[in-house]
Amino acid sequence: MFLILSRNNILNLRMKILDEPKAIRLKIMDFLSRREHSAKEIFQKMSPRVESKDMLLDSINELLKDGLLSDERFAESYLQSRKVRGYGPVRIRNELKQRGIDDQIFYSLSSEVEWSEIALEALKKKVRGVMPSETKDILKLKRFLNYRGFDFQDIDQAFQNIKNELGH
Repeated sequence: MFLILSRNNILNLRMKILDEPKAIRLKIMDFLSRREHSAKEIFQKMSPRVESKDMLLDSINELLKDGLLSDERFAESYLQSRKVRGYGPVRIRNELKQRGIDDQIFYSLSSEVEWSEIALEALKKKVRGVMPSETKDILKLKRFLNYRGFDFQDIDQAFQNIKNELGH
């Protein structure tokens, strides 16, 4: 008789099911020691690992109350890392929403950001100092910035700024 193991079966064999609040809290703290997480991310990661979802929710609420788990802190960290990588507000907001972060948190954090400058930096990196002159290539660059999550007004502002900088 052969035992066929799928990837899920192997993961379940290695994953210890947690049934005590202290063990659940320690595992969540282990996740948080690596990077900030949203409450929704923690719930999704921990759900297969716990015996009781109620116990998991209690642990998450306790960590939120203690200030060790913070959606605001996670959103701030996530916004900063995505902004530095050249992503725009539309994409970042959608990604945060998927991670359980409310739009209000995003808007309060992003209100000070000059998104046209971020779009300009992403555009500079893409063109490497040589601005294309053909309409087809310019539209391709605009689609690239739109895919990255920038509004059309930020994209237009970035194109005006790069034309001024490159003297076109």
